[in-house]
Amino acid sequence: MNVPLHEVDAEPVVFPSSLAELTEKYNAHAVRVRGVHESRRDRERPYLKRLFEWFGPPESPAHLFSRMNADSVTQCLIDYATKYGPGSRRCMQDTMRLFLRFAYHTGYLERDLSALSPSMRQPCMGRVMRPIPPACIERLQNSICGETPADLRDRAIVCLLSTYGVRGVQLRRLRLEDVDWPRERIHFSAVKRGRAVEQHLTASAGNRLAEYLRNGRPSSSHREVFLRTAEPFGPLASPRELSKILRKRIKQAGIELPEGVRYGSHPFRHAFASRMYGHVPFKDVVDMLGHRDPCSTLLYGKVDLASLRNAALPWPGGA
Repeated sequence: MNVPLHEVDAEPVVFPSSLAELTEKYNAHAVRVRGVHESRRDRERPYLKRLFEWFGPPESPAHLFSRMNADSVTQCLIDYATKYGPGSRRCMQDTMRLFLRFAYHTGYLERDLSALSPSMRQPCMGRVMRPIPPACIERLQNSICGETPADLRDRAIVCLLSTYGVRGVQLRRLRLEDVDWPRERIHFSAVKRGRAVEQHLTASAGNRLAEYLRNGRPSSSHREVFLRTAEPFGPLASPRELSKILRKRIKQAGIELPEGVRYGSHPFRHAFASRMYGHVPFKDVVDMLGHRDPCSTLLYGKVDLASLRNAALPWPGGA
């Protein structure tokens, strides 16, 4: 009987000794084979952790893979869909699919189960932006009136988000050298394959930053502008930290956000884009948002209700 050559030469699979080692192998594979950026790799970490927790938590990688089959993978995705929204489900399904493919290619799984975790289709221009209302922003800014380090920091954060409409990650990565005081310019680094944003440093933004840097920012070797107010005085490393600050301030101000508006930095970006859209040249809006593809900016036109009403055709027989 002829035996396939790959079965004769196949070496026994050696599983990693721990889940931490398995995670590192998966991350190294993601960078080496898939060519992902470090930021994308870090975004997958929480979903990989949730995946491991659903299967046990497993005692070891060998135990984890012994429990993975078509039925358990499908049930995991079904259970996840009952607890999380569309965005989180999409990230989990992507992470699950990529991890299962990695496990098959490395020999940890005998079958490729990645097809059981399909990608979620996101229609182009399918979302409607949910900006935080201008009245809520003004009320929030007026509510942060203390002089503690946290007050000075949070007041500057809200001011910069509402003034420049940058992403939360751009604000968290803002460095001391990015503020050009003599030229009255402020620079935000490029993220998500977009362009860097450089804007005029307005009087209000400059004053808020100066107050924080002089009287609120702790002494630290870190170059990031915004730091934690408690030891260790490091930068705001995760989106969750920034969202937690904003949620706390909005709750303290007694502000009830409209339905669909999230507690985070992105509604400020939506509000900025809505404010600019239709009032400044479209190319300038693209540049201010740091987009490379103008189609990304077109999405914000869906909230320009005044212009959309003018574009509507009269309904036959209507008033």
